[in-house]
Amino acid sequence: MPARGGHTRPRGLAPAVLLHTGGTMRREEPGLVVLPSRLAGVEVVRVAGDTRLWSGVSTRYGVTAVYAGAFDFWYRGRAWTQAPGVLKLKEPGEVHRDLRVHAPVTAQSMTLEAPLVEGTAHELGLRAPPHLPTLLEGQGRAEALALHAALGNPDSDALGLQCLLAGMLAALLGAGSGVPVDAAPRARRAALRARDLLHESVAEGVSLDALAVASGVGRFHLLRTFRQELGLTPHAYLTHLRISRARELLARGVPAARVALEVGLYDQSQLHRHFVRIVGTSPGAYARAVRGTSTSPKKGAGRAAHPRR
Repeated sequence: MPARGGHTRPRGLAPAVLLHTGGTMRREEPGLVVLPSRLAGVEVVRVAGDTRLWSGVSTRYGVTAVYAGAFDFWYRGRAWTQAPGVLKLKEPGEVHRDLRVHAPVTAQSMTLEAPLVEGTAHELGLRAPPHLPTLLEGQGRAEALALHAALGNPDSDALGLQCLLAGMLAALLGAGSGVPVDAAPRARRAALRARDLLHESVAEGVSLDALAVASGVGRFHLLRTFRQELGLTPHAYLTHLRISRARELLARGVPAARVALEVGLYDQSQLHRHFVRIVGTSPGAYARAVRGTSTSPKKGAGRAAHPRR
């Protein structure tokens, strides 16, 4: 599997597996799937119920997450074991060889072109990307798992993925989280310029690169300072702006399906999910409450119609 190596020697697939994702159980048929390319320089491959042994030479950087099963592999001169909860990292030019599968493996791997990682290191002020550990349990793990989850979610939008990728790379490459005192005023100005562009881009959206150009700082510096100054990532901030605009449109009687498109969301289901998370009630209940059309047919129903602030 490209997620665990390159050339293969197949040994078979296990029965369908149940995968726990985001509070729900999703049934996955055994096999290998190449996910659609959604980030420049990043490829994503997923296997479910896999019992094959894989080997190969890495030509890209790799970050693999195992969700079920376990296997032993040879890498960097010794044997290792990967199980759920631990990430495996790879660097270009290194050999990986599976030794033994303890239980059918469900895993997802992202591989990153070397110029993407090297360019990030340069932008962060590093001479070259640092040598990555083989197995990752500490810094960067949460960021990598969040990006893996978003890459597997078809509703994830471009800015959200770009922010997650930048955050993961910054964490993996060991970027510091602090901003020097003498840089604080400049950092705040940069965050505010990016914020202004987000306000102008609610419907059409905006890329992380465009935000960086507008702010006058690099992408990784922008992500760090934006969160420090405003308390949210640019993507989360834009989502809140979209839901705020959706509230205005719903209060005016605009149908939810049309509202979703006018605020830059994919569809009504995406609007519903973000609206419930941020406001605390559904778009329909909110519209009925603010327009005074709720019939309150059930005891306690009125409570759900009052949104969070």
